[in-house]
Amino acid sequence: MKLFSAGRLLLLGLGILSFPAGNLSAAEVSKSDLQKMEARVAEQKAERERLEAEAAKIDNEIKDISKKMVRYARTIQNNEEKLSSMENELKTLQQDLKKAEDTFALEDDNLIRTLAALQNLALKPTESLFVQPLTPVEIIRSAMLLRETVPYLEQNAARLRRNLEQIEQRKAKVEAQIERISKQKKVMESEHGELKALAKKKSVLRKSLELRSEAAAKKVSALASQAEDLRDLLAKLEKERLERKRREQEAERKRLAEEQRRKKQEESQRADLIKLKPQSIKELGEGFLQAKGNLPMPARGTIITRYGEKISKGVTSKGIIVKTRPQAQVISPFDGNVIFAGPFRGYGNLIIIEHGKGYLSLLAGLDSIDCELGQMLLAGEPVGLMPDTNDSKLYIEIRKDNHPINPLTWIKN
Repeated sequence: MKLFSAGRLLLLGLGILSFPAGNLSAAEVSKSDLQKMEARVAEQKAERERLEAEAAKIDNEIKDISKKMVRYARTIQNNEEKLSSMENELKTLQQDLKKAEDTFALEDDNLIRTLAALQNLALKPTESLFVQPLTPVEIIRSAMLLRETVPYLEQNAARLRRNLEQIEQRKAKVEAQIERISKQKKVMESEHGELKALAKKKSVLRKSLELRSEAAAKKVSALASQAEDLRDLLAKLEKERLERKRREQEAERKRLAEEQRRKKQEESQRADLIKLKPQSIKELGEGFLQAKGNLPMPARGTIITRYGEKISKGVTSKGIIVKTRPQAQVISPFDGNVIFAGPFRGYGNLIIIEHGKGYLSLLAGLDSIDCELGQMLLAGEPVGLMPDTNDSKLYIEIRKDNHPINPLTWIKN
């Protein structure tokens, strides 16, 4: 009877029993309160199922946003290439225009001098002959030459007029090119804004999903634990067994905590760049192997340093370096899990993506990062932007079992 009283006191402390002690038997307590508890558990399970259905809906929306972000990133990179081409064409037009203007100025000066000399000769023929007397034959020959010179001068003047028209056409073409570039830049700025808005929405949805799922899991776990404890208490009312069970659970918890600590320590020693190992990752290695030679370049630009190239005395490059446009879009080369995102030693802002089967990709030199630790990425999904300078350089490295391998054998040319 003392044992039952202790059980009743524990139930009262948990807030499960709210009626007076009276003369109720253990069977009556078991029947009434266990039914109430089971009803609450069933109710909470239904709530959890509703949340899971809602979570699945949110998860599908996140996937749709990810796919849309992949399309936006591809559009931005295509516009970056188009803008670079337009700027190169503009430089060529400006050089042609400068050359045509210099030629026109030189020929225009020569024409002015020739016309001035002819005008002087026409106005003062006598003085000219007196200064430089000629024989009759030479005078006739000079007259013939002057007569032949006039059509030549007219042709030269006409050619200069055509050159001038060509210069005007080139000027108009340059002005039109500048206007197109300005419009293209505005389009890119608008697309960048939409991309950032999508990334923010995705982050909010993900956090909402995690918080609600965690809250539901805790609530179900708490109720299930109470129901189990109640069944155990009302069935046996043995404090000794509960105490022994508690001690066993505590010992197990300590053992698991020690094992987890040891695993984390071993993982830290194996990887010098990876600070956090993900709890789970899809088995993507086979797909990554099949995609060899067809991975997209993480950012559009020119390769200025290749794998294995000597970069200083006794040091060779473990990856490749790509010179990009200012604020260039950077994407994930393949599906994977973000296991590091942030500043790291001499790398600046660094992103490490795990692709399965021991394969990792490293992207360094970004100005901003648009992904989070533990986030699952799709191939082509945007992960950040390059600095807004003309000297933006993206470092790309691929590793197998933490050993660098040549990225150019994996990236599509």
